[in-house]
Amino acid sequence: MTNNANTVCKPRTLRGYTQRFAFTVGTATSMNLVSISGNLSHSLSYYARINYLSSDYAVMASLILVLAMCIGLALVALGFRLGPPLLACVAALNVLLSADYLGNHPVTLFALFPLLQSLLCLVILNTRNHRRCTSMLRVKRRRKIRANASIS
Repeated sequence: MTNNANTVCKPRTLRGYTQRFAFTVGTATSMNLVSISGNLSHSLSYYARINYLSSDYAVMASLILVLAMCIGLALVALGFRLGPPLLACVAALNVLLSADYLGNHPVTLFALFPLLQSLLCLVILNTRNHRRCTSMLRVKRRRKIRANASIS
């Protein structure tokens, strides 16, 4: 046992993977959140207004998107295969909401920003670094399942 404060994390731990891939996961998460908030201020409130709904529906739709993103991140962290496609679906839905809003309104930088953020998030989710992180977490989950099965 060492008393060194700068001990290196053991390999194959979630903390080690988080430190190793923090830039990729953090950037994708922040871009998804920014595009959701941009869509809340633009397209979701616009759809609520043209369908004669209260603004509560727009807020609820954005909260559902945030919840789906958090579930996707948890599934990625646990090593399930459903996590990355769920994150990509949330980003793709943000792209569709932004593009449809821009199809009906004049293009401004403030209205274009959620679209660019969502597209960049989709690019980051498809980078080799992100795929490597998710595949390592899947391998960790499989090893854990095998170890638990051999003990039983």
